[in-house]
Amino acid sequence: MMRTKRRPGRGTLRCTLCGREILRGEEYWACSGHLACGACLPDLARRELAPCREILGREARP
Repeated sequence: MMRTKRRPGRGTLRCTLCGREILRGEEYWACSGHLACGACLPDLARRELAPCREILGREARP
């Protein structure tokens, strides 16, 4: 059995959207309690920016 050394307190980091492991040296985004890998970044951005979404001709009116 082969063991790998890890720093104490450091577990596996996973994308909270797809569950894929984020590897050392790989970029990821942390926003509002979510961690997103590069593949899930567009989904995270859509979720976070949903309150700002507008549809031309259906804009909110005061």
